[in-house]
Amino acid sequence: MLTFHRHPLEVLRGEKVPPILTLESRLLEFERHGIDATVLLDFAAIRNLGPREFLEEVLLGRLGCRRLLLGFDSHIGKDRSGDAARVREENKSLGIDVRVASPVLDKDGRKIGSSAIREAVKNGDLDRAANLLGRPMTLRGHVVHGAGRGRGLGIPTANLDTGEQILPPDGVYLARVFRGADTAPAVMNLGVRPTFPGSGGRVLEVHVPGWRGDFTGEALEVRPVRFLRPERKFEGPDALKAQIEADLKALAQAVAKGEI
Repeated sequence: MLTFHRHPLEVLRGEKVPPILTLESRLLEFERHGIDATVLLDFAAIRNLGPREFLEEVLLGRLGCRRLLLGFDSHIGKDRSGDAARVREENKSLGIDVRVASPVLDKDGRKIGSSAIREAVKNGDLDRAANLLGRPMTLRGHVVHGAGRGRGLGIPTANLDTGEQILPPDGVYLARVFRGADTAPAVMNLGVRPTFPGSGGRVLEVHVPGWRGDFTGEALEVRPVRFLRPERKFEGPDALKAQIEADLKALAQAVAKGEI
């Protein structure tokens, strides 16, 4: 697999493009799908290469490429000047076998692409995001130290650092959490925790009933399944705890129905 370390638009226009998967998660998915090796390119280092230069110097000269599979709308070289037809023409003398993948369409006949996936996640349309991805939307991150308020309420949570990965709208979700080979239903909260002013920026935290211990530093996967309610400010810790207990009842009901 050949991919970029950073999104090209970050280099070309200085635009922040939230990744659907962090780099670590991308590499994990490649491994899960049987990819033997991945090459990470620095787009800034090759941005000025023309199509033939890129093919000859990078793919053939450095990587020994003999067969190249392109996305149907992929372009190679500076200013996207190398479309599939030009790449095939250049390769007549280079000897690389170029193949072009067909577009993948959703059930409505629309092209599946990263922009559509980002839009679905941003809008909180988890079903559409899963349909486009071909798998449930998954948030991955490492557990970091929190303020310990959940533990103080008797409902400990794990705070996840998901990096710059794109996130759904703030609120409380019913979810499933994966920790290595272990998995369990959970309640996920995403937001700024308005009941506790000054508690920092946006936080993703999960409470997994029955899980105990300190997971700090461990990697967790969280799959939000259903939006439960918006995040809101409570009068105090007791009111918040009562609402969380209600959320946990909703989780238990969803589990009983086989939803989570």
